[in-house]
Amino acid sequence: MSDQRDEPLRVQVALPGQRSPAPVVEVAPPLDERKLAILRAIVTEYISSGEPVGSKRVVEAANLSVSAATVRNEMAALEDRGYIHQPHTSAGRVLTDRGYRRFVDDLADRADLDEQRRELIGELLGSARDVEDLLARTTSVLSQLTRLVSLVIAPAIESSRLKLVELVGLGPTSALLLLVADTGRVEKRSVELPPGTTESQLDRVRVVLGEHVRGHRLGAVHPTLTGILEDAPTDLRDVLRAVTDATADDLADDTVHHIFVGGQASLAGEQAFERDDLSRVLQLLEERATLARLLHRSTADDEPTVRIGGENEVEDLRATSLVAQRYRLVTAGSLGVLGPTRMDYASVLATVRAVADQLQASLTDLSR
Repeated sequence: MSDQRDEPLRVQVALPGQRSPAPVVEVAPPLDERKLAILRAIVTEYISSGEPVGSKRVVEAANLSVSAATVRNEMAALEDRGYIHQPHTSAGRVLTDRGYRRFVDDLADRADLDEQRRELIGELLGSARDVEDLLARTTSVLSQLTRLVSLVIAPAIESSRLKLVELVGLGPTSALLLLVADTGRVEKRSVELPPGTTESQLDRVRVVLGEHVRGHRLGAVHPTLTGILEDAPTDLRDVLRAVTDATADDLADDTVHHIFVGGQASLAGEQAFERDDLSRVLQLLEERATLARLLHRSTADDEPTVRIGGENEVEDLRATSLVAQRYRLVTAGSLGVLGPTRMDYASVLATVRAVADQLQASLTDLSR
């Protein structure tokens, strides 16, 4: 049998309108079924044990009807192509980022979650009280099921609209302003009413809120109320001013930075990281804005995305993998998990998909 350690194919790609010679793009030759089986066995065994995988173990794990010597030759070919490498001369092989990438690309369409875990996810997320509670639960479920760091970005609100605006009197000088968006997001603001406020005045302010605020963007509440103060009836101005003051804190915070992070403790005993890598990852987890941007950019469509090692745009994450997916109601949010490149990709992909599906369903229920 001939050795199949082929050189990469070099293909010239002509760009539209290009007159000069097209650039040469290297395309890796395809792997035959045996090499694929060996690569899958190495990935599975290495993820499980964290130890370099030798040819004898591959023969057993892949149930191959060839000798260990033949497997060693195939492993040498896989190493030449950059899928695996040998950390020590006498050791077995471990995975490279490219090897993980090939493995993930092959399994992405097959990953699925067992029914018991799906039911558990449904029970935990389906009983959430509001969006904040739902996102917190989602963070917890993701980290518990994967034993990795979980990241969840709240649905963006720049295009969401208010479907309910209510002013509830709590006492002679206090009230609660309740704002509910069509994404299911709920904002509550305490209102300090001027002394002597009557129920009749509150009723009239409710009418004003319904006419001028309902149906608007959440971020437009404060400027809208500020704009109508001047023309409001004299006896309502103080009450309206109190409501306006209660919305002075920006209700339209950049939700790309509104991120929930959970499961950091799972990294503390993680042997898959070198000490310096672990320190950098833990430090980055404190930079919520950076994390949110990373997660947001990694979910350009509704399919799960896997960024492995060097594919991550942030230098401090080159020892990690990010598995992320977008979810959508009126606007989009993102969720995902972050962990070492030696993670159980099949299980993690299935979990992220299932949690994203349930989160979207639960958001729909809360928005009704």
